[in-house]
Amino acid sequence: MHRAGQAVLWEDVHRIDGNLLLEAAPGHTPGSSVLTLRSGTDRAVFVGDMLHSPVQVLDPRWNSCFCDDLQLAAKTRHTYLARAAELRELVIPAHWPGHGAAEVRKDGENFAISAWAAFPTAAAD
Repeated sequence: MHRAGQAVLWEDVHRIDGNLLLEAAPGHTPGSSVLTLRSGTDRAVFVGDMLHSPVQVLDPRWNSCFCDDLQLAAKTRHTYLARAAELRELVIPAHWPGHGAAEVRKDGENFAISAWAAFPTAAAD
């Protein structure tokens, strides 16, 4: 695939286009990354496996049993949550129950969820 030009190998940061940015998110699993979306002043970060539970927002030092490097995973979570709180990025998790995004704010040394932005789901026919 790579030789055919169908895949891009990248390290640290890869800009897909003017609105999408892939960034390394080390510590959880090898190759873990986040996707940041920007549209005008609106921002969102798709955190994938970095956050397995909302409790990790309250204390980013709490790891899941899947974290490869516990200290680095906690540091990465703290870094991205701090950025989300500062820049008002919606945090879109992959593993939390429900469909939506968290608005994160600083709460002392840690963070809190200030609001949950639920995504509409399709109505059953």
